Amino acid sequence: MSEATVDIRPATKADAAALLTLLPQLQKESTTFTAEPRLGDVTLADEAAQLEVLMASSQNHLMVADYGNQLIGLASVFATGPNVAEIGVAVLKPYWNEGLGSALMEESLYWAKTVSTLQEIVLTVQLENTYAKRLYRNLGFKVTESTTVENAVGDMVPAQKMTLAVRHHDRADTVD
Repeated sequence: MSEATVDIRPATKADAAALLTLLPQLQKESTTFTAEPRLGDVTLADEAAQLEVLMASSQNHLMVADYGNQLIGLASVFATGPNVAEIGVAVLKPYWNEGLGSALMEESLYWAKTVSTLQEIVLTVQLENTYAKRLYRNLGFKVTESTTVENAVGDMVPAQKMTLAVRHHDRADTVD
C-alpha cells in the first residue's frame, strides 16, 4: 500500500469546507498568520462562491497543500492595487520544516510570472520569522521598508516589507 503524498495545487470551490476548517487552525498555531476577522461569519456557500470568483481572476490566486484529502497549508495571492498583489503562506505546525512553505511559494510565484497580469508581488514578514525571511530572500524578494505590524495575538512586532518584480511569459515568445 502506498503512503499519501502532498499535492500542491490550485484551490477549487470543492475546498471551501476544508478551508473554513484550516484557516482558524492556522491562526491558532502561529502568531505570524492572521485570517480575515469575519471568518466565523462566512458560510460554506459564500466560501465556495468566493473561491470560484478568486480562481477566475488574473490577479488573485490560492494554492493549497493537500495531504491525503486534508488541507495542511496554503499560499494566497490577493490584489492590493493595479498589477500588485500581496502573497502569504501558512502550513499547519505538524508539517513545518518539510519544505511545504517553499513549495507553496514557488508554485504561487510561478503562477504570478506565467499566468497572472501582475507586475509586482509584495509581502510583510515579521523579523522573528527567520526561516520565512531567508526563504523570501532566496526567492528574490528585496526589503523595501522596515515597519511594525500587529501579530495574531495583538502584539506589535518588528517586520519588513519585501517586494518581487514578476515578469510575464510572453505568449508571442512561446515555441510550440
